[in-house]
Amino acid sequence: MFFDLELKSIEEAKDRLAICCDLRRRLVHIEIIDFWGGVRRTLSNVTLGVAVAEQIIGLLRDRKGRRR
Repeated sequence: MFFDLELKSIEEAKDRLAICCDLRRRLVHIEIIDFWGGVRRTLSNVTLGVAVAEQIIGLLRDRKGRRR
């Protein structure tokens, strides 16, 4: 009888641990997806910034060339 209660307690603890590990795995997966999304957004913003800067520099060069 004592061992039955002890076994049941161990099985419940094992189930809780399995659930905890599964949730932790899912959380890590979500964090990785979020991290790569941030990296992608940053690269997109940098690319857009570079494109805008190139257009501004080209415009300034054209204006400077017309003055001469």
